[in-house]
Amino acid sequence: MTESPYRFGFVMDQQVGLKTQSLNFEAVLREEYPQVEAVFVPVQYASVAANPLTRALEKALPGSVRGTLAGVREIKSAFAGATFDAVLWATWAAKSAIECVRAAPAFLLMDMTPTQMEALGAHYGYSPGRARFLGGWKKQATDRLYGEATHLFGWNEWVAQSLRGDYGVPTGKVSAVSPGTDTTRFCPDTKARKYDGVTRLLFVGGDFVRKGGDLLLRYLRERAPGSPPVELHCVTRDTVTDAPANVHFHRGIVNNSPELARLYQQSDLFVLPTRADCYSLVALEAMASGLPVVITNMGGIGDIVATGETGVLLPEGDNYTELAAALDELIGDAAKRERMGRAGRDRAVSRFNCRAGVRTVVDAMLAAAEKGRAT
Repeated sequence: MTESPYRFGFVMDQQVGLKTQSLNFEAVLREEYPQVEAVFVPVQYASVAANPLTRALEKALPGSVRGTLAGVREIKSAFAGATFDAVLWATWAAKSAIECVRAAPAFLLMDMTPTQMEALGAHYGYSPGRARFLGGWKKQATDRLYGEATHLFGWNEWVAQSLRGDYGVPTGKVSAVSPGTDTTRFCPDTKARKYDGVTRLLFVGGDFVRKGGDLLLRYLRERAPGSPPVELHCVTRDTVTDAPANVHFHRGIVNNSPELARLYQQSDLFVLPTRADCYSLVALEAMASGLPVVITNMGGIGDIVATGETGVLLPEGDNYTELAAALDELIGDAAKRERMGRAGRDRAVSRFNCRAGVRTVVDAMLAAAEKGRAT
């Protein structure tokens, strides 16, 4: 008698880079895990209450609370009548859907903890007043969630340290697992470049100002006359109206798309002077595509770039001077860009292949499910 496949739930946020993570999980599960029936629950935070009175009452709530309620509705709808052998929770809404979390062995995957989010605060629209208002409830809900979890995966050691230090999660329940990138999809193609003497910079960031796009516009405006020619190519959801003529905006580019992969291949240098970030999947994509990376060193980003070898790590805070110096040097030294790009590709392939991270998580879920069936 053939044993039925394991039924795993994957409850995953879909905002910006988190969508990429979800797509990578889908691809690896489809290609490598025939014994798993994977049920994906995309959390869009867009569900509207069916009851008109509830809808009216929710309109008076802060946007973040409305979003959480919408996400919980999406989760509960997917879990109604469903059974799972294990569930991966990669969503901020998990702590507000604890009864669903308890329904099966729960594995958490996170890019940062609430404590780390609060530290980045203002750039994410998280005000001190909101932190005080929600702090007590959030701490209790988070502690309860982490206690219920079978295992917690942080994207990097920065997150793992917060889980252990800020929340007291036992070391044996915590692992650092990079989400990585698809190093087959994102790969170099020297034929895609023009080699016409123009250095092409690439910026990929939905929130243009938070990701430091305005600093790149300033750099272009302040360059000395006669400087080597450059272009800046931007993938962003924001509208920018005051950009110089050598800035090009690419709209409608979606995660893991051929169009995005081609932009990396056509560029010479990836730049993200971000003001607030926990990690950077686009930096991994750029490295896998053979580009040197100039990026702010914050959160877990220091794990990605080997400064001086695969790119340049900028200091947190007011880093425009360091940004301009790094760009001046790399724009003027094509050979150094090539060396860094090759080293970055090697680093991405050896340390940040998304398949390795997905396997680590899914194999842990399988072990728990097998143990459950055995008992």
